[in-house]
Amino acid sequence: MSSSAVIECRVINDFTDSLLDKVEKTYNDSFPEVERRAFSLVRELVKADPRFVVYALFKGQAYAGFITAWRFGSYAYVEHFAIDESARNGGIGAEAMKQFLALHEVPVVLEVEIPTEEMSKRRIGFYERLGYILDDHVYYQPPYRQGESFLEMRLMTYGDIDMKQSFEEVKDCIHRHVYGVKK
Repeated sequence: MSSSAVIECRVINDFTDSLLDKVEKTYNDSFPEVERRAFSLVRELVKADPRFVVYALFKGQAYAGFITAWRFGSYAYVEHFAIDESARNGGIGAEAMKQFLALHEVPVVLEVEIPTEEMSKRRIGFYERLGYILDDHVYYQPPYRQGESFLEMRLMTYGDIDMKQSFEEVKDCIHRHVYGVKK
């Protein structure tokens, strides 16, 4: 028997599900305010937008973290991914992302910080070890709140997606549907 973490991704379909309380705590603890929307808006998306999915991550019966993602037909976009502080280390993050990727038959896209400091380089390395490729296009993440600035980021991709051909289309779709940017 392998000692690696077996992780289950459970879809949360009901915006009143008490599991969202655990997700909310991990979400707020893991991301600075500038990198997340108000959690009431996450609940609203669960209720109102079938493209938006919250996956609660479990190791055995224990809550371990979450992934929020959008399904856009030809690809999926990971908006947030965090392992709860109580479950960190031991390969849970890698196993959780592998399980998530196994649920999707389409390529996956996510945003990462520019690799300028140690933590962002480590995060990019984590995704690269899972098979993601760092795209070299300049990408700006729109702000979650009015009056805040765009953040320069990079996109990473997993699977068969040609960002040389698709970058503008992918960027425009994420900006419009995830961040509500009107052209």
